[in-house]
Amino acid sequence: MAGMSKLASKLSSRNSAVFAFGVAAVWLTARQFSSIQKHRKEIPIVIGDHPLIKKDRAAVDAVFFNQLKRILKIILPGWFSAEGWYMFLVAVALAARTYCDVWMIQNGTAIESSIIGRNVDLFKSHLYKFIYTMPVISIVNNTLKYGLNELKLRFRTRLSYYLFQKYLKGFTYYKMSNLDNRIANADHLLTQDVEKLCTSIGDLYSNLSKVVVVVVVGGGGGGDDDGDDDDDDGDDDDERINA
Repeated sequence: MAGMSKLASKLSSRNSAVFAFGVAAVWLTARQFSSIQKHRKEIPIVIGDHPLIKKDRAAVDAVFFNQLKRILKIILPGWFSAEGWYMFLVAVALAARTYCDVWMIQNGTAIESSIIGRNVDLFKSHLYKFIYTMPVISIVNNTLKYGLNELKLRFRTRLSYYLFQKYLKGFTYYKMSNLDNRIANADHLLTQDVEKLCTSIGDLYSNLSKVVVVVVVGGGGGGDDDGDDDDDDGDDDDERINA
């Protein structure tokens, strides 16, 4: 029994020593790893002559509007340039299509009223107007589509030409390809991303122009409706007086 107790005490002391050694080894490893990570954070990563900057997320702020302003100066050199005239064409086509939409609604309502009232002559008159006006509406829609597509294409041409001039000037291409990895896939940026950007700018202009045109046309239409209502109220008052 005495021998067994001595053996157990030796085993327990040996296990304790092994456990203490393992804990010390883990602690030293963790400390060394943390010191290495801290040292890495303190050392800036430099590629060429520029530090590697972490990319920020895009946001609609002052920086965004400043960058958009710089791009607009490139793709729209002046209001009397070809791009400016195409913007004017898109605005005029949008206004014309808005008036066509309003006329279509009014004419459709008149056709429905003639059907309900069983007025054949009035139905034929509005139906002929609808048939005669369809080619004009088709021309307006295609003019708008052509102007918007041509505007996007010209935006893309100007921006691509400007970027390729910068990209192929001096050793910029070599530096971006071999010495600097801050801009990855430069060829993709100069082709597909430029196309998407110019398409988005064209759509943004089209949508903003639609809002302005709808507000202007809607304001004018609202005044006419109020005038018609006033005339109807006046007719009702006259009928009441005569009665």
